[in-house]
Amino acid sequence: MAADGEPKSLSEITKDMGLNMSDVAAFSGLDESTIFRLWDNTEWLDRVSGRSLQCLMSSVPGIAEYSMAHAVRKRRDVLVSDLHGEGLAVDLSAFESSDVTQQHLLNALEAALHIVRGEATQKTSSFIARFWGREQDRALETLYSPEAGNGLLSDPQALFDSSIELAPRLNRKTYSFHSILALNILTHQVSKVTGALEADLGFEVPGRQAAFMMRGVVMGSLIGSNDIELAERYRKELDATPVYAALEEWSFPTYTRDGRISSDFTLPSSLSLRNTATEVLREIAEYNDAYLYYLVSTYIPLALKRDPAFGGKITELIRAIELRGAGCQDKRIRQTCNMLVRRLKGVA
Repeated sequence: MAADGEPKSLSEITKDMGLNMSDVAAFSGLDESTIFRLWDNTEWLDRVSGRSLQCLMSSVPGIAEYSMAHAVRKRRDVLVSDLHGEGLAVDLSAFESSDVTQQHLLNALEAALHIVRGEATQKTSSFIARFWGREQDRALETLYSPEAGNGLLSDPQALFDSSIELAPRLNRKTYSFHSILALNILTHQVSKVTGALEADLGFEVPGRQAAFMMRGVVMGSLIGSNDIELAERYRKELDATPVYAALEEWSFPTYTRDGRISSDFTLPSSLSLRNTATEVLREIAEYNDAYLYYLVSTYIPLALKRDPAFGGKITELIRAIELRGAGCQDKRIRQTCNMLVRRLKGVA
């Protein structure tokens, strides 16, 4: 089987196993005449029926793997061609070497196509909204990354520009949950790379939509700029504005799938933050000092109100904060880490 899904006939796939046409027919339970029609045709996957393909996949080694690889390759080639027509070049080496699941990467490329075409439709909002989640977000990070060799696009500048232009056009006068999520996701990715704050993005949105979009922009800017004062302003905003605090509390558990994504932005009264704890521990170790300050001053105290056991990882959390806090030069961050550790040791 070609590792990259390049078209191969049924005879080529089975050749190395020493299987002939009669062998494949016998193992799969299909008529030999059916196998004969497919045998030397490199486009056999487009001709085989669903039932026959299932029989082949379950009985002949390599068929299932080839079928998936070929489907991925076929979709990839179409998207690469369509994006090229819009002026975006896909870095195939980065695509192949990425540790993100290729299906997620293909979904990200399809999102790029909607964005660069300026398709301000409910379908586009709905599609982009599906990227609310850790693995989907990693695919978008790869799409928007300007880092040569890691980013999916050779030059993502046109994608940045198109995202900023499209975002305000995705607004809905009436309440749209998918529109709210899509705006958050787009502005988060752009601000993470460019450092642009909400005021720089050139549009305003009302109510809960503004609050959620602000969170996406702030998180992206914190990761991209390491601005501790921004983290402090965000903390104060949450203290003063209940809707911001509610959206902050909702975001992590739904992003990590501890909680169900709900259009009313509510969480169940009883919720274990197991996946959230794993993600927070990763972020403590990997992200910059400003983001660490956001976690220890804002999110973790909020999360402990929902789940005092923090997904059963209090001990790991204490260790991670102590280790990371000790290396911070900013006195405010060290003090906040120490205060949180003392609190956590009181419940550990």
